[in-house]
Amino acid sequence: MTVKRKLLLVINPAAGKSTWEKRLLKLENKLQDARLRYERFFTEQNGLGKLTYTLNKDPSFTELLVFGGDGTLNYVVNEIGVRLLPISVVSSGTGNDSVKSLHGILDFDKQVDIAIHGKISKFDLGLCNGRYFVNGFGIGFDGQVVKEMLGRKHKKGGHWDYLLTVLRIISGFKEKKLRFSIDGVEFEKNILLLTVSNGTTFGGGFVINPKAIPNDGLLDVCLLKEIPAPLRFWHLPKLRTGSHYKLEACEFYRAKKLIIKPAQDLVAHLDGEYLGLPPFEISVMRESLLVRTPA
Repeated sequence: MTVKRKLLLVINPAAGKSTWEKRLLKLENKLQDARLRYERFFTEQNGLGKLTYTLNKDPSFTELLVFGGDGTLNYVVNEIGVRLLPISVVSSGTGNDSVKSLHGILDFDKQVDIAIHGKISKFDLGLCNGRYFVNGFGIGFDGQVVKEMLGRKHKKGGHWDYLLTVLRIISGFKEKKLRFSIDGVEFEKNILLLTVSNGTTFGGGFVINPKAIPNDGLLDVCLLKEIPAPLRFWHLPKLRTGSHYKLEACEFYRAKKLIIKPAQDLVAHLDGEYLGLPPFEISVMRESLLVRTPA
């Protein structure tokens, strides 16, 4: 017997502020045309635990449709945990790196088509100190950028504001010593940044781990070591294209588990959301996320 689909439409009004209402109306019209049942759930009106409560109260929901950005998807994944409900994503945020990593489709109409007609695919999840992540973890330079963006989330600017913050911080950021282990092997290195990702893309289009595969049961690690400040601007475009893979200052690893030791002057983020200071324990959960992808 085929189960009739019923979607919980999770909406983040803060993502992509200037256009979200028009895009939401268009999305709902397409859902109605496809005769899909759905109900709305606004993240700004509901705190932590409310999404889980809603799903428990009404077990007839068969899947979730996330209308938002990376932070909204991270919120949903951490609310539902490993409850195997398929998730679709229609982007309304500024970064949307998780979608780029999962199936790479950013066109609005195509994303809606995937939500309505797409097949269900299995992906890995990352786990950091008990919190799930879809795309990745970063500590060092990128964590500092996210921290500084925190106080400006109410301002407009989005992607360009993020890039300007990157450019402002990159020249003066000092490499710092970090102690960590990868699958039990101990390291101590001076770093600009260390990323642990399930996907390829960070920070609104920086292809940090170009060879990452989001369903291979492994996390991809990119370690960026000491680079003189004047050369950072020269190498920054390489991070946009993934061509930094050839730099001597870069090291890449694949792992199932990482431990980041305590450090007082390095901050981290998770899926672009500020995380704070280490220590962190990071691992992979194989095929724990169901996502609709192109049929």
